[in-house]
Amino acid sequence: MPHHPSIGSLIPTGSGVIDAEHGAILDLLSAMTAGGPVGLAELTALRREVAEHFATEAAEMAVLTAERREPHEHAHRHYLAGIDALIETAERGDPLTDDDANRLMLWFIVHSNTADTELVEATRRAGDEPPMISMDDWLDSLDEADRDALRS
Repeated sequence: MPHHPSIGSLIPTGSGVIDAEHGAILDLLSAMTAGGPVGLAELTALRREVAEHFATEAAEMAVLTAERREPHEHAHRHYLAGIDALIETAERGDPLTDDDANRLMLWFIVHSNTADTELVEATRRAGDEPPMISMDDWLDSLDEADRDALRS
């Protein structure tokens, strides 16, 4: 995956889809941190790509409990709000600083390398867990077996 050498690189999460989307976002962020002016078009493209990626992650997280998903989703909303604030700045014609672009890049790399990597692992573990059966269902199944034996 291409990356901005002075910022860092992404750790593969283990999900091909998520890693591919991370690469596309990192390409956009790398262009924004390359030293040229960051404008409305770049920010809008980033916002669209990030929102689509967060939707992918939301679908992946569906197997997790709400208490496990919500902090991750909150972080996503916060990041999008930061991009939205920069879009508003660009729409007013105010210049964006290198720090603005670098903060977007840094947050994305740290989040991807920590929270997203853990997310992929957690969803895999959740998918591997055996389904829980309730005691009532289990007892009912024993009763059915007894009834079937009596009929034989």
